[in-house]
Amino acid sequence: MIRTALICACLVFLAAPAFASTLDGYDRAAVADENYRLAHGDSPMPEAANDPELAAVMKKYIYGDIVRQAKLTQTERKLVEIVVLTTNQNHKFLARVIDGALNLGVKAIEIREALYHVAPYIGFPKVFEALEIADEIFTKHGIALPLEAQGTTTDADRFEKGLEFQVKTYGERIVKMREATPDFQKHLQDNLSAFCFGDTYTRGTLDLKTREMVTMAVIGTLGTAEAQYKSHVIGTLDAGATNEEIIGVITVMNPYIGFPRTLNALRIANEVFTERAKK
Repeated sequence: MIRTALICACLVFLAAPAFASTLDGYDRAAVADENYRLAHGDSPMPEAANDPELAAVMKKYIYGDIVRQAKLTQTERKLVEIVVLTTNQNHKFLARVIDGALNLGVKAIEIREALYHVAPYIGFPKVFEALEIADEIFTKHGIALPLEAQGTTTDADRFEKGLEFQVKTYGERIVKMREATPDFQKHLQDNLSAFCFGDTYTRGTLDLKTREMVTMAVIGTLGTAEAQYKSHVIGTLDAGATNEEIIGVITVMNPYIGFPRTLNALRIANEVFTERAKK
């Protein structure tokens, strides 16, 4: 009887319904093929020539699952991809994504502004290397360079406007942080206010929510600055993003950064969601 009971239990377990999946209910291959075609036309995926299996997995994952899952606008999604690939210095993929973004209607000046925006986070060399690639693609599309200037500050007011932006956006903790900074380190706080915020956040074209999404994506890609990442998750929400849009940014990052950094970013975002829900 015991053996019969165990067999019955096993049969019941095997017959139990599988977990529901968000991946069910759509033709992944067809959706991926169509999204790829919209961005890249009929040109084949280069990786498919020698590694067709992995290329097929990547195509269906990025152009099928991720596009369907990430609740972002097309421009937001492409700008996140562009800054993540810039941070990782994945230049071949970067060129393809920029070309696809233009084909999908993302403006060259939006792409350029996203690249300019990340200089305070990853440094000038990586950005200029990415701009070389972007400028080649822009020229191929018949876009005249240089693009229109978008700066709004001068040497006389960049610090003042940057600090004003910091305090307005991130609160009085900025004042307390500056007050607690030793004199021999104050120049770094001044540089942060003047360069990161005065020179950069005050520029035109991209709104604050988009700039915060881009910042969040870059710092999450670096994977080494949890406090700053958390701060910019908060900043993105304060700029008008929803929890779903925060998850959308992390979702778009995932194929390019892998699951360890993705899950760490998700953990921090969930901490922010929980803290805000308690207020």
